[in-house]
Amino acid sequence: MDKESLEVFLTIARHGSINRAAQALFLAQSTLTHRLKQLERQIGSPLFVRTASGVSLTGEGRRLLPIAANIVEQMRSFMEQKDRVKSMTIVAGKAFVAYELPRLIGEYRQANPGFTCYVRSTLYEESLSALLTGTADLAFLGSEMYHPHIHQEFLPSDRILLVMAPEHPWASRFPGFSSWGTQEMIMFGNHTAPYRQRIDRFLARNGVFPNVIMELDSFSAVKKMVERQLGITMLPERTILRELAEGRLVAHDIAQGTLQRPTLIAYLQQKKEDEAFQQFVQWIQHAY
Repeated sequence: MDKESLEVFLTIARHGSINRAAQALFLAQSTLTHRLKQLERQIGSPLFVRTASGVSLTGEGRRLLPIAANIVEQMRSFMEQKDRVKSMTIVAGKAFVAYELPRLIGEYRQANPGFTCYVRSTLYEESLSALLTGTADLAFLGSEMYHPHIHQEFLPSDRILLVMAPEHPWASRFPGFSSWGTQEMIMFGNHTAPYRQRIDRFLARNGVFPNVIMELDSFSAVKKMVERQLGITMLPERTILRELAEGRLVAHDIAQGTLQRPTLIAYLQQKKEDEAFQQFVQWIQHAY
């Protein structure tokens, strides 16, 4: 008993005529009759009797009428909801919103024109709260999140590099940690941020306790200060690709690939069963 056969039955009942129903459905009368006979075989009883003006419902037909109407309406509602694109709410740190999301969302929307989303920049703790309260569907994080209701997946990590202006004495070669001295540093984030703590721990292990002269909350601001030769910094490689290509900044991997900024996506465990949501997640994993 398929939806199309039930729609044929309902259309015949509404018009009281197989011929008029065939015209309404843009089907040949023979096709309509064939589908009706298939449905009657499945029901095990005739659904219509012929009259002088067309056809009328039998007793079984009258009993089937409300059931068929309900099934067809529920199927139509189900398909509409399935095809309807739900808006997604995404939360992420300010830097990720500025440097990564425009490309990711833009490319995904080009491939999926109906995709809509609401993006909000948040701190780490706010991201966790947004996921748990249902005010966000997906969070991009720079540090792991431990909660039984949260599922998280790692995206490719990003090397953190020592960055300076081309005019800096270290531009051609990093002289080593013993020569660090009182180099003035411009840092992204304050000492409580996971990203900053990762850098501070790395430098401390190498005997460096930096002379921090600025703490800024924007990668762009940090880069501009460094370009003006106001100090050196340590930044994720993804955030300086353009400046490196244009020769406005120089970078050294002084950690030899061991110092990296992790990036994770996090969402509620129940979202694993959401096919449309998982399609977006899988695309992010591939495109990042």
